[in-house]
Amino acid sequence: MSKPANRMDSWHYVALLLSCLVAGCATTLSTSAQRVKIAEAPEVSRCKFISDVQGSSGWGNLAASIGIQNARNEAIEQAATAGATHVVWTSAWGFMGSSATGKAYRCD
Repeated sequence: MSKPANRMDSWHYVALLLSCLVAGCATTLSTSAQRVKIAEAPEVSRCKFISDVQGSSGWGNLAASIGIQNARNEAIEQAATAGATHVVWTSAWGFMGSSATGKAYRCD
């Protein structure tokens, strides 16, 4: 006689599959963006303000942390393109979507 399928076992497989799919959806930074440093305001007090930067992502709800990271990555890419060396985050949130804003600076 075969054992009936356990609903909990099936749920674990679904959760594992979703985790693997979501983990593969985080964006990666370009080489120039990888050089941009995240800073606190006092660290950039003697630096030149370049511009406000912002990023967004459609990821939210259970994947909000990935969405916030993707939004931050987009903002860092903007900072790198503008010639910034540092970003100070002013906000980051995720619910139905994710967003991050910051200030880009060039510190020589």
